[in-house]
Amino acid sequence: MYFKGTDRAVFLDKREFTGLIYTQIKEAVDFVLRNIRLGATIDGLVRKEKYELPPEAIREILFLVCMRLSVVEMGLKSNTWIL
Repeated sequence: MYFKGTDRAVFLDKREFTGLIYTQIKEAVDFVLRNIRLGATIDGLVRKEKYELPPEAIREILFLVCMRLSVVEMGLKSNTWIL
């Protein structure tokens, strides 16, 4: 969900992802990238765009969340993260 403001009372965009886990992660990363800031710098004739968060970090966070949720769904009680 993409919220308006900081109180989470109003959301601007909501998506639900289904299908293969890898497809869900890719679609979730694309969703996040559409909803965060993208800046650009000009270096000579070249425009370099940069997100406020690295796409690799977003993908890794979403992957770890999915892994953690799958452990919880299996009913395993563990505070250990397997990387």
